[in-house]
Amino acid sequence: MLDSAIKDFLSDRKAARIKGKLKSNTTESEKAEIESEANYAFLLDNWLPDAAKRAGQLSLASHPSKFSHPDAKTSSVIVNSQWVADGFVRSGNADAELDVFGNAAAMDVHKFLSLLLNDGKTVLAHLEQDTDVIQQQLTLPLVPFAEVQKGLLAIKRSKSVVQKTSTLVKQVYFPVEDDYHLLSILTPSGLMFKLRERINDIRFSEQTKIAREAKRKQTYDEQGFAELYDLSMTGFGGTKPQNISVLNSKNSGVAYLLQSVPPQLTIRTIQLPTSDFFSNTLYAKTYQKYFSKFHQILTDNRNNIDIRNDRDNVITFIINQVIERGLAIRQLESGWSTTEHYSQLPHYQKLWLDNVHAEEREINDEWVDKVMTAIARWFVVAYEKVLGKQALFLRDDELAYIKSVVAENQEGLR
Repeated sequence: MLDSAIKDFLSDRKAARIKGKLKSNTTESEKAEIESEANYAFLLDNWLPDAAKRAGQLSLASHPSKFSHPDAKTSSVIVNSQWVADGFVRSGNADAELDVFGNAAAMDVHKFLSLLLNDGKTVLAHLEQDTDVIQQQLTLPLVPFAEVQKGLLAIKRSKSVVQKTSTLVKQVYFPVEDDYHLLSILTPSGLMFKLRERINDIRFSEQTKIAREAKRKQTYDEQGFAELYDLSMTGFGGTKPQNISVLNSKNSGVAYLLQSVPPQLTIRTIQLPTSDFFSNTLYAKTYQKYFSKFHQILTDNRNNIDIRNDRDNVITFIINQVIERGLAIRQLESGWSTTEHYSQLPHYQKLWLDNVHAEEREINDEWVDKVMTAIARWFVVAYEKVLGKQALFLRDDELAYIKSVVAENQEGLR
């Protein structure tokens, strides 16, 4: 029994033929003749052999050249790419159908090959897999099935042995080792119109209409809707989009162009340390005013409680500035220190600065002492750098004292 999809296809084609030939002044005898001719033409035994001959006038392609120029004539290109979760919009990562171009008068053959049979497979898929189902459906009394199959599958065969491009297709030289390849730039029409389909779904789906109506009435909608700004539209084929390709004709020759501009980057004010927090992110000159004050106190011949308090206050202020810088880094997205770029950063600094190590930071206190020692040493080095030859030599006793002031503020480290 003939599959209902094939039966309906032939019936619709027959009805369209009859409707197209009937005029308001057509007589009954003329009408009968038109119907008789259509009945004969769209019997499977008669229509299929003719379709098999015409299939070679069409070419299936994933990247038709006519989108570059209507007169471009190139080999049919079908890209078979595997799906990969790499985040790129490319062939293979979207379920886009193949396009077809060629003689517009033969487009009914492509429609026939695209029919979904009762098992959910297309006629073309059945033909490619040479199934028993398609043999039963398309076996004719006078024409061998193999001949019909070969004719219909010509839609996927290249029409020339040698692959060819066209001077009407945009081309670029692409560097390969110490040479160049001349590449022809083709349009992935399946992806292009899949993009249009998804954009239209975002903008005009029933859910979007409901959400927009809710916004207009100032009522709550759980799903809401998205807006796409700065869309442009481009056309192919003018008043005859069917001369470009089938997909182009289906989409009225119109495709969307997304906005393409350089990204607006946010300037990061916090520099991440690659090998050492103190040398990579702290600049002694930033604290010149406070180190100068510290030096002034050290060179004061007086030794009283007020002088000592001033000294401790300056040390505490500078130390807290360092600690705040570390905490600012910690507020960044966790896990940054686990990449290869930061492999030289000491582990104790990773514990302190990256929240990905928060659990280890809680159960391991060794890092705290290392950070306090490092802050005290940085304080001494930075002081000497800022004051230069005027700097006093700070002994181990002074270093230990500075570390004790850091210890008093160690809660800020955690």
